[in-house]
Amino acid sequence: MSNEPDDVRREMIALLGRIVGSGPLPADLQRTALEMYASLAGPPPEPTADLSTDEIPTADTAALFPEVLDGGAAAAASVAAPAAVGSRRLVYVHGICRHDRGYSDPWWAALQPFVPTAFGPGTRGETRLEVLWSDIVNQASGSLRGAVFGAASADALPDPVARRERARAAAAEEIKETLRDRADQQTMAAAAAQADGLAGAAGAGLLGAGAAAAAPAGAGLAGAEMAGLISIPGASCIDDFSIYLVDDAVRKAIVDRFLAVVRPELAAGRGLDVIAHSWGTVVAYEGLRQLEDDGLRTPLVRNFFTVGAALSIGAVKLRLRPANKDGRKPANVRNWVNLDARGDVVGGPLKGRPYAVDADFVNLAPSGCGSFLGLVNPQCSHSSYFRPANATVNRDVFARFIN
Repeated sequence: MSNEPDDVRREMIALLGRIVGSGPLPADLQRTALEMYASLAGPPPEPTADLSTDEIPTADTAALFPEVLDGGAAAAASVAAPAAVGSRRLVYVHGICRHDRGYSDPWWAALQPFVPTAFGPGTRGETRLEVLWSDIVNQASGSLRGAVFGAASADALPDPVARRERARAAAAEEIKETLRDRADQQTMAAAAAQADGLAGAAGAGLLGAGAAAAAPAGAGLAGAEMAGLISIPGASCIDDFSIYLVDDAVRKAIVDRFLAVVRPELAAGRGLDVIAHSWGTVVAYEGLRQLEDDGLRTPLVRNFFTVGAALSIGAVKLRLRPANKDGRKPANVRNWVNLDARGDVVGGPLKGRPYAVDADFVNLAPSGCGSFLGLVNPQCSHSSYFRPANATVNRDVFARFIN
């Protein structure tokens, strides 16, 4: 962003200054001021199409995101915006399985060294906010299971309950099958790479001819052994979350938890950075789309990070709210950034599938995860993003866009 605005920008800044003035902002001018502020701050440029995610996690990437690094802070200072508009909040959205208040504390501890000023000390409940929703899906799923198990037979279930249980079970099985298939593909790819390595070593004279001949059989055995090491992230909780996809009342209750945290911040004109993990990416995406439908369209969500995103799963895409299946970026989001670590079978690339993601960082190194014959345990990979040692994610992606 230029330090010397052109004439149009000067006029907009002057006009915004007159609107805001030194006193309270009248209600009828709040939206005008917010729209002008968003225009002045401007969205960061989209990363170029040839931006390789394998090359992104380096200190040199600062030069690739000059506007991102400037962010909206310079604009906020230049227009002397009121404190409510210039303030920022970090919003975390968790995934499936039980999460309790404070779940974001270790996530923030990993990020805070790289964003020392954006959110101040990042005090939970003040500049760092949590969306907590796992209790709803757990209770709803438990109630449904109770009805199913309490019936003498499937035929004894009331029709609405029976239909809902069939739909939930079908969704859960489709999701599990997708995750199993992704894990199998990783196992076979690792086994094939091992076989290629053995064959190459034999060709170079490092192994005997017998070893080269045995490579395919050995690779198959390795593949079978590695399959036993695979653990699907949150597999035991998929049955619980699947009710979100088939029960409109449960979906509404969970999305309402997101709205209860985010809506007041957007209405107050605060800039937000939203970090959603795993199945929380579904909740956050549908929540942001609903806020847009409700009229909160000003792009105050500076960055929407989807991390290990369950949005990548076909069975989930098919069960989004009808209006959300197009994958369009919410109008209230400036920049949508997706991250996926190597070996994470829940997440995956989103850009164009069908989502309007601005930057897709895939195949990131899974920090803190060992490997067996080149295969990374998906459970470890899926939880690797928020580790303190993961500078690739926290410094080179999150902080680059936030600062």
